Amino acid sequence: MGISLDSPESHRDFIKKHGLSDLTLLSDKEGRVARQYEAKSWLLPMAKRVYLVVDKNGEIVFRKKQFIFPLKNQTETLLEVIDARL
Repeated sequence: MGISLDSPESHRDFIKKHGLSDLTLLSDKEGRVARQYEAKSWLLPMAKRVYLVVDKNGEIVFRKKQFIFPLKNQTETLLEVIDARL
């Protein structure tokens, strides 16, 4: 059962669009991280939408689980969290 994910290309486009050259986004092709953070859906062949912002020390500074639908104002919300941690 595969896991739906954002591609590395879509991550590069997002980083470029928002001028976030110092940001790293994860594309989890094998689904290992999705399983580790309990993002894998037991019902559907896809990951739940889990938003994680991890700081430079590896600490989770923001975590929000959604089932299928994206976080409301996801880009703005995540950018605010990231900006607050820089």
